[in-house]
Amino acid sequence: MESYSQDPCEGNLLNHLRNKYPGANYQISYEAGFCGFGIQRFLKKWDFNCIIINPTDVPASVKDKKRKSDKIDARKISRELANCALEGIYVPTVEMEHTRTLVRQRDRLVQDQTRCKNRIWHMLMFSGLRLDTEKSQKYWSRRFLEMQRQMPCKTQPVRYALNTAIEEYLQIRKLLSQTTKQVRILSQQGPFIGVNKLLLSIPVIWIVNAMITMTELQDMRRSKTLDKLCYYVGIVPDTDSSGINEKVKGLAHRSNRYLRPAIVESSWVIIRKDPAMLHLYKKYCQKMVPNKAIIKISRQLLSRIRYVSNSRVEYEIGLVG
Repeated sequence: MESYSQDPCEGNLLNHLRNKYPGANYQISYEAGFCGFGIQRFLKKWDFNCIIINPTDVPASVKDKKRKSDKIDARKISRELANCALEGIYVPTVEMEHTRTLVRQRDRLVQDQTRCKNRIWHMLMFSGLRLDTEKSQKYWSRRFLEMQRQMPCKTQPVRYALNTAIEEYLQIRKLLSQTTKQVRILSQQGPFIGVNKLLLSIPVIWIVNAMITMTELQDMRRSKTLDKLCYYVGIVPDTDSSGINEKVKGLAHRSNRYLRPAIVESSWVIIRKDPAMLHLYKKYCQKMVPNKAIIKISRQLLSRIRYVSNSRVEYEIGLVG
């Protein structure tokens, strides 16, 4: 086995393998993450068998976990690849990947906007400034922002800091608005039109949620069963079973961090709009707390999203699944 190190450049790797091992059968694998899918697509053009793996799918001993380095990880992947013990993740098309990047960027802007609001509110409280309004935390209208600009501050430095925070918030809000418009435009183009129409028939799905669902799941037929789809989304429990002892730890840590919040939030809405889902929710609440019952509803909602997408039929309110 050769130990070889290079910069993360697929072209250099291609030249190295062809010069040193001409005519060989190449098996290549790397972890999903920073490099994305570009390396895999490049090597595939040259008929190299390259797969991308989820880092958590690589078996590791306690020793490997405590002494982690790039060299150790590379040898571990090489060993498992030689044993044919690795399974590659799904590689999306370039169009779908780039659309997903835009949708995820919108999600980051939403988070940044929330952080800006919290920072402004903290600054007001920390500096002993009070606004004469009861809706200051919930409604961030132009009038509310103007009240912040005009409110008397104790010193000039606090005034400047508050104005800077407000400008940062306004800039992010503007970027969020522009990004949302672009997502709406893309939802009416290419492969998104048909599925988008079907998903919008579900009363809790709006354009952005539909685009999150389509770009994260892409082709729902990849998950042959509902259980596998729920596992990918992350609405299954983590368990720790040994002998007669069985412990349920709550929702799985491994999940799609963009899709799971969207599905769970939509589940709280659908129990108010669909009588059948409300009936199921009340039935679950007889045996468990509401927060656990809503996860059951999330599974039901995901099942219906899957059915609508695969069967190409619109959602019908009131049907008991």
